[in-house]
Amino acid sequence: MVWWVWLALLVGVALVGSIAVAVQRAGRARDVTAWLGAVGFYVVLVGMFGDWARGALASGSTAALIGLGFLFAMFSIGLLVALFKTASALRSGGSGEASATH
Repeated sequence: MVWWVWLALLVGVALVGSIAVAVQRAGRARDVTAWLGAVGFYVVLVGMFGDWARGALASGSTAALIGLGFLFAMFSIGLLVALFKTASALRSGGSGEASATH
């Protein structure tokens, strides 16, 4: 995909996630929604950098592959953390710990 499609996806996910969190009262549902928004954002970032790293691999650009591969790995770790925090928010009874919005 071209860069502007990835940018549109990122902006769309950020807007939908922000609006979904903004219309909810503070509590467990809001925490879960915030973490789901973070997961969605990370999914788009991992897809974007994975796609660009694949393109760098195909073109034989070592420097681009290293840089994009590093970003892919970092955002993949962030995705795993966000998935873990989402599962924790689903299991928890209240909003005692930090949420994705602060």
